[in-house]
Amino acid sequence: MLYEAILFDMDGVIINTHQAVTLFWQKWAEVHQVQLSQADFQQNIYGCPANHTLDVLFPALNPDERDVIMADMTEYEINQTYWAVKGVLPFLRELKREAIPTALVTSGEHWKVDAVLTQLELNGIFDATVTAADIRHGKPSPECYLLGAERLQRSPERCIVFEDAISGVKAAVAAGALCIGVQPWNETPLLEAGARYVVPDFSLVKLELLPENGHLNLQLGSHSSLLLQKEG
Repeated sequence: MLYEAILFDMDGVIINTHQAVTLFWQKWAEVHQVQLSQADFQQNIYGCPANHTLDVLFPALNPDERDVIMADMTEYEINQTYWAVKGVLPFLRELKREAIPTALVTSGEHWKVDAVLTQLELNGIFDATVTAADIRHGKPSPECYLLGAERLQRSPERCIVFEDAISGVKAAVAAGALCIGVQPWNETPLLEAGARYVVPDFSLVKLELLPENGHLNLQLGSHSSLLLQKEG
């Protein structure tokens, strides 16, 4: 298969936010006396829109209580200092230089995307962006990745997706894309969800030009490599 574009989740793929997300929802779970299991975090928090998390895990909240949490999340995310996942910044810039179409596909809101791209000096790096405001159904629905592929004018089957969450992997696979998990400590859940490969970060993810056909070889460390079509 010759792939034509790469789509990236944001939290856990572009930026390290696992601990921040965990602490945020643990705080509100304590406030409202909600017991959260590890399965709750894996299936209904990491990679999921906040409204989904509230619907599934905090169903007893009234509208005012939900609004308080959403307002707190907005302030929390706008004022965060974001740190890039190891190796992702040079990889993104290399993709840009090689004219490989890319999209940022996130369950986050637009203000968080703006803050992240500004802090990491990534404005203009992506050819398309999909946020929570652009979709009706969050991950694991494939809607976000179908829209990301559409905005890049590419078939989903010709797209590679980098994801760190079970819900995101399921969304990518349901869209028809090849999914590569990003997980530094336990790759099994992402493989079971449908990821073809899992890498700990982007430090060993490289592009190599193939002079015989002009395509690019996407190397995934010790894993099998994938072929990317180089435009132009």
